[in-house]
Amino acid sequence: MHQQMSAALSAEDKHSSLEKSLPTPPSDSSPPSYTANGEAITNDILSDITAAFSNLNLSSSAKPTSDQCIAHLKLLEAFHQLREDVATQDDLFGIKDEFANKYVDAKRAEILSKIREKRWAVYVAKAAKRFERWWEKYIEPGAQKLIQLSMPVVFYPNGETLTFTRDNLPPLDVLMVWHAYQLNPRDFLEDSMRSGKLRFWRTGFPWPAVNACIDNESFGFSASDIAIRTFEFSTDSRWNSLDDPPFVGIQCARSSQIHSFPWTTWDDEYMWATAWQTQDILVGETLAHGFADQNFSVVCNCGATYDHDLLKMQKLRRDLEDLKSRDVPMPGTILDTYGSPETGSNRDRVKQAFPNRLILGPRRSKTSLYEDLQRLTIAPSGKSASINHVRSEFERRISDRSYLRGTLGILRSVPQLEEKIAVRRMMSRYWSNSSPFSLDLVGAVIRQGTFIKKMHSIDWLHSPSCTSTMARLLTKYARYFRILGENPNNVAVPTLDVDLAWHTHQLSPPAYYVYSKAATTKFIDHDDKIEETKLSTAFEWTSKTYQRLYNELYSECTCWYCESIRESHTSTLSTLFKSASKTPNAIDAQLDFLCRTHSASDPKRTPHISAHSAIRANTDRESAHTRLIVHQQKLERDYRKAVQRAQKRGRNPPARDQYMFAYAYGVPMYLPYYAPYMGDPLGLWGIVVRGLVGVGLARDRVRGTELEGVQVGRLGVAAVEGEGEEGVVVVAAAEVDVEVEEVDMDVDSGG
Repeated sequence: MHQQMSAALSAEDKHSSLEKSLPTPPSDSSPPSYTANGEAITNDILSDITAAFSNLNLSSSAKPTSDQCIAHLKLLEAFHQLREDVATQDDLFGIKDEFANKYVDAKRAEILSKIREKRWAVYVAKAAKRFERWWEKYIEPGAQKLIQLSMPVVFYPNGETLTFTRDNLPPLDVLMVWHAYQLNPRDFLEDSMRSGKLRFWRTGFPWPAVNACIDNESFGFSASDIAIRTFEFSTDSRWNSLDDPPFVGIQCARSSQIHSFPWTTWDDEYMWATAWQTQDILVGETLAHGFADQNFSVVCNCGATYDHDLLKMQKLRRDLEDLKSRDVPMPGTILDTYGSPETGSNRDRVKQAFPNRLILGPRRSKTSLYEDLQRLTIAPSGKSASINHVRSEFERRISDRSYLRGTLGILRSVPQLEEKIAVRRMMSRYWSNSSPFSLDLVGAVIRQGTFIKKMHSIDWLHSPSCTSTMARLLTKYARYFRILGENPNNVAVPTLDVDLAWHTHQLSPPAYYVYSKAATTKFIDHDDKIEETKLSTAFEWTSKTYQRLYNELYSECTCWYCESIRESHTSTLSTLFKSASKTPNAIDAQLDFLCRTHSASDPKRTPHISAHSAIRANTDRESAHTRLIVHQQKLERDYRKAVQRAQKRGRNPPARDQYMFAYAYGVPMYLPYYAPYMGDPLGLWGIVVRGLVGVGLARDRVRGTELEGVQVGRLGVAAVEGEGEEGVVVVAAAEVDVEVEEVDMDVDSGG
């Protein structure tokens, strides 16, 4: 088991130029067997490719480099192999492939896929706990937490860093969690500041050390014996996660004793039987109660019922005590709506810190919200209160004008919009998250799985033009950020090649912070809280804007969806002129070239829209359904035009299948092809995810929710993301229904 992305004088000249400038898509095999020019890739060529990986320049830089992107691809391939190994290891965590044998044909394949996904979900839950121990015991242990009095008037991203070598790196599973954590840049910055671990934040991902641990041919991960001993000594954990005890230890809030709970109880064949009421629900979805299961519930010897609600309440209690006794700001109250930690000179009136003042209350008040919440968070003998009860207490105090006047000052008794957003942001740290971090890292890792799988499928690592492809996608990334900066009122959606560069940049946090602020005036987050139809519309706008600015294709994919999007912003007038000309324009020439290459129409193997998971915002269902129908009709019209256009150009028209195949570890799963998404298999049974989409500042009316008990994946992890950062909420996957209430705020990861 492995330890851890023009015009010329004539059509002929244009085609020749394009063949040199466009990326070489992979073939249908892995590694690809042919180059774009039809030349077979021999063992000698592959040896030259992998040999080049030994000479990567991975020194720090203000912007991502081609070599950093290649090192990143190597790491993603190592993650992919780890996931394959874990998911297909029969009987891991007691979950056996034979549990699917009671079913036949497609149903058996579906259950087998779920079995393998469940193994991975449990493994990731363990990995998140291991990262937590590494963070606490090895990363700047004893660091002093941030206090409100010392919050910076001016934030300096550069400064002291930590040093990582091959001798002190953690195991691959812990690296995987660290990697996913940094791809949530605002959360990572805020947690690092609040925990007093800014040196760790400034360090970024240690590419030279990580790259040295990954084999250039097999992409297996191996660190030194010193690294193994260092990790095991500092964390009291084994290097290989599977060698750790098969249970999770949790300290009892009443007796202070450490109790051991199972990771999962899906290890019984009965759990994989369908419930008698319906063939779509498995018994385990209701009865499984391990720590990494949705319905975790164990009665402690002291009488308290341990479940995810109690763990979240205990986290809140610890944070309340830190605020009261040590002046440590609550999670979600450090960065403003633009992602900046700078407070200005009047710290007492910083809007993002409003929840801290609200909790502590007016000085002369007989009681405060703090006392109310303290009573709620006492570990009970029996079932605990939930975060929904906490919300009720906040609502009660916010509606108390006298209490607010004492908190805000005598001239105001109504909180401003940014102050309301701050309360929602703070509450989002608890809705579905009992970890000490601002987000659930299990969900962060799982939602990266789709992107990792797509990078594996595209297989740039085995392309002879890998280095030049990286250079081109970096140019495209810079152009993408220009679009973000120049269009603050629009949502811009990345393609997969842009997203690779974006991810790589975020893994150098100080450089990304400076670049983002300079380009857009905001610290752009990498987040997705937008319904499908709006995301598709935003992708159409991004494609149109990019093509207008640079006279080049945005998505180098010729699947039916991308062809339809391109057709939507091709004017009738320009179409007439192009059809009358014997010389293709730059866009048509690029399309002609792409259609001659391997797999150009396969969205799983080309730089398609980057939508990591099928995300469906539970907005007003009637209006959302109407928008969806209108959007689908528009896509169909544009698709028919794209077919006619392709036929005139002598190209094969893009295939329009009603159903596409999603493969989970070689097992096909059938799902409706719902443009523009290819859903992660986990998304099918209720994982709430935050995918990846680059955004500018877009004002919209979005139906949000306080999200008590958002249903977290039936077979998935214990807790993933609930309420979005600015109060914008996403509920993903087909079967999740949550009551919603309307809020009016900015839908924007950039502020």
